[in-house]
Amino acid sequence: MKLTKQILGIVALGAMALTQTACQSDSDFLKEHSYKQDDSGMFNTENEVAMAINSCYKEVNYLVLGQTHGYHSYMLTGVGLDTYTENNNNDCFSNWTKLNSANGYSRHWYNELYYLVNYANTAIYAIETKDIKYTTAEKKNELLGEARFMRGWAFRMLAGMFGNVPYLDKPTKKIEMGYQPNTRQEVWEKCYDDFKFAAENMSKTERKQGCVTRAAADHMLAEICLALGKFDEAIQATSRVIGGQDGDYHLMTTRFGTEASRATDRYGHSLAADKGGAYWDLFATPGNGSGNTNQDYGVTGNKEALWTSQFSVGNYSNGGSGDAWWRMRNNTMEGDFMSNKVRNCGTNRTDNGVKFYLFGDDAMCYPAGVQGGSSSLGVSTSAIAAGRYQANNTRDSIGGGYAYGSNRNWPCRYVFDPQEPGYIWAKATDPAQPGKADFRCSETMMQRDWYTPGGTKWSVQYKYAKDREKAHAGNSAYVLNASDTLDIFPRFWKFSQEKHPNGDVKECEYEPYMIRIAETYLLRAEAYLAKGDKQKAADDINVIRDRANAPRCSAAEVDIDYILDERTRELFGEEHRCITLNRLSVNPNCGSYVTSKYPTQDEKTSNTLYERVRKYGMSWNNATDQVNADFGREKITYTKNDGSKGIRFIPNIKPYNYQQPIPDDVIKSNSGAEYPQNYGY
Repeated sequence: MKLTKQILGIVALGAMALTQTACQSDSDFLKEHSYKQDDSGMFNTENEVAMAINSCYKEVNYLVLGQTHGYHSYMLTGVGLDTYTENNNNDCFSNWTKLNSANGYSRHWYNELYYLVNYANTAIYAIETKDIKYTTAEKKNELLGEARFMRGWAFRMLAGMFGNVPYLDKPTKKIEMGYQPNTRQEVWEKCYDDFKFAAENMSKTERKQGCVTRAAADHMLAEICLALGKFDEAIQATSRVIGGQDGDYHLMTTRFGTEASRATDRYGHSLAADKGGAYWDLFATPGNGSGNTNQDYGVTGNKEALWTSQFSVGNYSNGGSGDAWWRMRNNTMEGDFMSNKVRNCGTNRTDNGVKFYLFGDDAMCYPAGVQGGSSSLGVSTSAIAAGRYQANNTRDSIGGGYAYGSNRNWPCRYVFDPQEPGYIWAKATDPAQPGKADFRCSETMMQRDWYTPGGTKWSVQYKYAKDREKAHAGNSAYVLNASDTLDIFPRFWKFSQEKHPNGDVKECEYEPYMIRIAETYLLRAEAYLAKGDKQKAADDINVIRDRANAPRCSAAEVDIDYILDERTRELFGEEHRCITLNRLSVNPNCGSYVTSKYPTQDEKTSNTLYERVRKYGMSWNNATDQVNADFGREKITYTKNDGSKGIRFIPNIKPYNYQQPIPDDVIKSNSGAEYPQNYGY
């Protein structure tokens, strides 16, 4: 049917052409015309320019969540670095020897970021060269600032991932094979120009829901100023955001949004604002398919979001925030950060090698008489749970359902294990500050206890089963098929939903934060630290900690490691960790606030990213000693916080891995000029 319509359309157009040519003179008819399609006839109105800029947002959305079936999208937030890693111990970001110039991860980002550059340059070129009538005198520079923001963001990513890359300030319309790469420093300077123009000219309010504003531009300007060593300018830019000169943005400290009336979460934990409940609201969604998530700036009262990657607008919900692979894989963010599968049968090993039984027949059977739905495996034959339906849930069962897919991104142990040296929540409480308890690591945000289909906490059920086993010693029906150690990764509720649209667990209303003002405070704190003013740095950090009801930090505690750890506490899985650690590595502009902690900064010996990953990156104890030795992971013995001894395998990262390899096909196709490969690759 569609093909028939196309043919009919062609016939109709042909008939129209014949009708028109019948009225032409011979000379007009014979006159040669060009019918090539390019942008010369496009982008001639304000709306068309805005549509050109919209292409940039489409590309950003694709980069953020479009390729989560692999780990492409998670490169942005630092997979394999010092906060979380993949669960496959033999991929590019767990076995770093596989990260080479032929790998698809680097090529994906390199190619897609240059698509974004070209989209932005096309809009910039149209604005600067065409005689377009705008609705207001300011509109031209507002749109130009928005387009330059997108170009600046793309090159900020390219510089932070690859270092030396060609800087392009015009749209590409023909094949070029002689690009000259610019240094990372030169690219940062170009980003500075783009973000500065954007911060001076962009609107303080969104053009459309999900679009960037002046506040986002000043935030990015501050980050680039830190990279360039312009610390005073970084303070000025962040202060314009925090002080309200850039618009109505502030840290959310009171309850807001679609779930603001909730007194507790689904497990009965308090959501009181003075205990940190506003942090929970930042990630809450109604789950009704309305498209109005709490992440949206302004729509639900959120004044903290400076930029979100927008998937749903107004009353439209795409129902997925999903993966654009060969088939739609919705809700991957929730599943990927749900680091456990719990099921009725079988054993597994945690990342530190502990073998455990996955919940057992008794715990993972539904209450008597309850079938449990499509996830049931059938009726248990165990004497303990005879006649009850077995469960197979990839999350706890209260409310039913489970995320689509799971068990891909594992948090590094210092993020959740109290016995791990450097445990980032060691000061979540402080006897000297009674009443303080960091909400960000509470059971509400980092669920450590899971629930059986009957609603009992697994820790309670497990203790009951162990006690019963002892009481029935010698009776095989009550023997647990498990070790006596159970290790469960926490569930990060900032990536999860209590309710799914239409009751479908494959659907998820999620707008990933690109920038929150909480990070703006941390950028200013870093700038103050760079200037030697630790008290002002601590003051900014404490604004964030106060919101979370966390004990306040002192000026003496503040150094670059403390700020990096606070970024993990506040922005785990959100911040662009690879960019943060890259700009703090092999960068002479940073100065002593970095080198006092990480004195050696080069691509051959050591740097900040390299040392952080070696210290905190994932240890692959669940692999054999031989596999770890083959991969070049150094085995060490260390003392845990409780005094016991632990075994750890150091990630096999190299200093040069602070930046990605230039893709092979880029170097080979650039035959008109030399494009050196990054050292080590």
